[in-house]
Amino acid sequence: MNDPASNPLHWANRGWSDSRFSVIPGTIRKGPGTHPRAEFDLPLALFWTAVSGLDAPARRDLGGTLLKPRIPWAASYWPVSFCWRDGWIILEDMSSINNDSSSRNMTYYRPVRKLPNRRDAVLHVLRAPFPLTADKAFTAFSTCSLGHVDDPAFMPPYNGRPSETMVGLMNSFRMKPGYIVWGGYLHVWVNILYWMRESRDLDFRHTAGAVSAVEELELFRTYKAYYDQLRREVPAPYAGVVTWPDQCDPRFPPPGDPRRANYILA
Repeated sequence: MNDPASNPLHWANRGWSDSRFSVIPGTIRKGPGTHPRAEFDLPLALFWTAVSGLDAPARRDLGGTLLKPRIPWAASYWPVSFCWRDGWIILEDMSSINNDSSSRNMTYYRPVRKLPNRRDAVLHVLRAPFPLTADKAFTAFSTCSLGHVDDPAFMPPYNGRPSETMVGLMNSFRMKPGYIVWGGYLHVWVNILYWMRESRDLDFRHTAGAVSAVEELELFRTYKAYYDQLRREVPAPYAGVVTWPDQCDPRFPPPGDPRRANYILA
């Protein structure tokens, strides 16, 4: 199932680049055909606060970011890889985590709800190339799911102060992606590991090191829905030109799209 030649749902058959590289602070591991370095960043304390379900960091904020963690042992414990498609970036953080307060690997991460495997997480973060707001100092986030497959149909938010409309939107998607607004940009994220392990959908279970078709559609639809709603709520909404990729079209996949068979959801 991980062979593009035999699996029409394989990420390589859906326009994603097969060139991937790892970013360790100060180092780039390049391979044939690798894209130029271009990535987004997020503050560590903000990112791990959002995905833990907490309203504040579990420990003191040292000012580190995903790309510049400012942690001495980060070069050994902080592998980050990227996939590319049409200007969108999926960040895949495969660092080991531990919900024990003694963990040194994830200083800020102490989930409010015990995870099925407390030392693992695969967090996919999606950010568009256009901003949400002109107010770069504005920060917001909210989480309705930490990645558990047994979440009830409706989840109250763990953290943040989302509007009732945003809570309803988060619950309207199967994976209930969380969101972060920082630096003027909207980011949506999911902890995909448990969906990959528990889902009966083969597209989740047999996608290696990249984004499944089901997850891709979920994240793109989520991003557009969150963007449209938050634009009504944030201060100084971005007034420039926004061109949505076709994956964000709520009618996707449109009639006649040759990729239509790859996006039939169970």
